[in-house]
Amino acid sequence: MYQHPGNKPVYLNLRAFRFPLNAILSILHRISGVLVVVSLIFGLVWLNLLLLQPERYQQTWAWLSHPLGKVLVIAGALSLSFHWLTGLRHLLMEHNVAQMLTRLDRAKLSAQGVLVIFAIWSVWVIWRLW
Repeated sequence: MYQHPGNKPVYLNLRAFRFPLNAILSILHRISGVLVVVSLIFGLVWLNLLLLQPERYQQTWAWLSHPLGKVLVIAGALSLSFHWLTGLRHLLMEHNVAQMLTRLDRAKLSAQGVLVIFAIWSVWVIWRLW
């Protein structure tokens, strides 16, 4: 028969935890990887439409010129760039470049640097693609 666990929480409340910046970047790296795969699928479908039906070029270009199409293209580009930046950071940390694994302050500084570079890159990408 089932016994209630007592004072233990019944469910895991993730909002109660304070994750460090490194953990947040790692989680966002995984999410951006999923977004990259989804945007790659949409991009390949669009390319397939262009190759198999070249007469529909204007229609497909109109879809991409629509604000929703621009948002999807920008989201794909930003997810790819974020995934690349955080992946490069993970790779450098794995190989212990500049002793990032042994120094917590350097790991936090590298995470903040990735976020600053991504913010600047995001503004530039949105400005160029919109």
